[in-house]
Amino acid sequence: MTVFQNIRNGLIPARLTVDELYALTEAGLVAESENIELIDGEVVPMAAAKANWHEQMKSALTRALVLSLPDDARLFVEASVTLSSATLVEPDLAVWVKGGNSREMRGPDLLLVVEVSDSSLAYDLRVKAPLYARYGVRDYWVVDAIRRTIRVHRDPVDGTYRDVEEYDGDVTVPALLLPGVRITLDSID
Repeated sequence: MTVFQNIRNGLIPARLTVDELYALTEAGLVAESENIELIDGEVVPMAAAKANWHEQMKSALTRALVLSLPDDARLFVEASVTLSSATLVEPDLAVWVKGGNSREMRGPDLLLVVEVSDSSLAYDLRVKAPLYARYGVRDYWVVDAIRRTIRVHRDPVDGTYRDVEEYDGDVTVPALLLPGVRITLDSID
């Protein structure tokens, strides 16, 4: 059964904490392969199948970031990140300091968060951006895999990013907290 069937059947409460979600996963009531996030205690389904251009862009970004990261930083692909006791997200890419545990990472600990968007663009901009801002993620990028742009969100204050800029694929975008990390979409493959 899926997590949503278990909720409908009363086996899982409609609202959860992150610890409860992990416990339900360990008990086998939520499959590790289920594509879900927990937003303010509510289980939110994520797209199970991603378009080819989404996966190609994520792969190219992964390679480019790995090759440019400093030795003390690590890149994680679709890692579960706990933003609060009731919010667990799985960004496409996240960077934090080597040795950090995803269950212990909080917004300010994340050096870079990247969501690769195709059909999820509105969700990544209207739901995820305020969420990441509320929890203090200082450098949040939404990469539009179709238009090949990067929308950079910085300076989070009270659930809003005060600095939001969009860059075309031919513009080099530096990471705020990772000196030497610079991405030009048109030059990655």
